[in-house]
Amino acid sequence: MTEQHALAEDQMTDAAAAQPARRRRRTPWLIAGACVAVLGIAGGVLAVTLPASSKEDGDGAAAADVATTPVDRGDLTERVRLNGRLGYGSVQELGTSLGGTITWLPDTGAVLDRGATLFRLDDDPVVLLIGALPMWRGFAEGMDDGPDVLQLEQNLAALGFFEREPDEEFAGSTAAAIERWQDSLGLEETGAIEPGRIVFAPAAVRVAQHKAQIGGGAGASVIAVSDTVKRVTAFIAPNLEPIAPVGTPVQLTLPGGATVPGKVSAVGAPVEQDDDQGGKKLKLPLTITLDDPAAADGLDDVAVNGELTAVRREDALLVPVTALLARTGGGFAVEVVAKGVVETVPVELGLFADGLVEVTGGELEAGDEVVVPE
Repeated sequence: MTEQHALAEDQMTDAAAAQPARRRRRTPWLIAGACVAVLGIAGGVLAVTLPASSKEDGDGAAAADVATTPVDRGDLTERVRLNGRLGYGSVQELGTSLGGTITWLPDTGAVLDRGATLFRLDDDPVVLLIGALPMWRGFAEGMDDGPDVLQLEQNLAALGFFEREPDEEFAGSTAAAIERWQDSLGLEETGAIEPGRIVFAPAAVRVAQHKAQIGGGAGASVIAVSDTVKRVTAFIAPNLEPIAPVGTPVQLTLPGGATVPGKVSAVGAPVEQDDDQGGKKLKLPLTITLDDPAAADGLDDVAVNGELTAVRREDALLVPVTALLARTGGGFAVEVVAKGVVETVPVELGLFADGLVEVTGGELEAGDEVVVPE
């Protein structure tokens, strides 16, 4: 049985209880002649097997005291419970190849964006710029063209120092823009940038921790930074990936009991996680972003619970899984009560979720009363 349908069966009783039911006992022939079979449909469905003497051709038996529930039409929704941690995500250490003494560090928790000073060496700034490429060489006239030059010019343009369309060529206009930038920072106006003076990051960062102290020497690890927005990291079984695409709603429960809505914002590749038996198990990582980040103010690196909700089929004809009867020779049926008579109606089935099953074929309509276990 998959984790998906184990979760669905956990909630089967709740789903059945939510349906309005009229309580009657099952007919005597069903109680006396039925046997229970576990069927391998969609991960396992518990159903009752019809005896050979059951009637399926309109010759109905009189309805005794049985419990019924109405057939409904609506969205078939899957719910998956999950556990995760709320925080700013993984941290990354930033530093420099420049030598010198650290003379200033930003406050822990500070948010640094394009053009901000990450820290100071000998009172000169090491500056954050935005981009996917690291600084792997210095910038100066005569250097080869490349995407790193384009990335630098895009940053200089965003900061208001570069006046033409950014490209991959380091030209005289690039050197002039660097000089204006250097002047704004109090640096020597050389028109070139030595390795280690700037650090590229994909986006703005939040200072998570100081890895070095003022007065100490610089190196590859001076500060640790994280994302600027809190999010939840959770893991689910890989077979649940189809019901957890980006944009799927998630209801989160924070410490203290407050509930807040969120959405799946990223789905990673399966990774190994420790299981309860001391072994390893593949899990699918999900990143969940809160609809209102302010709802998590004052919380960091805390455990949260959640329920992921996904619509698997819209406008489906739905019956409880517990209403299914396995027919001798294969297939399924349900018992329908109409005008005091119980009729056995063969049905074709589609998707299963949350204790309900989609009916895709058979003479069954919304509003019909089907028999369910008491």
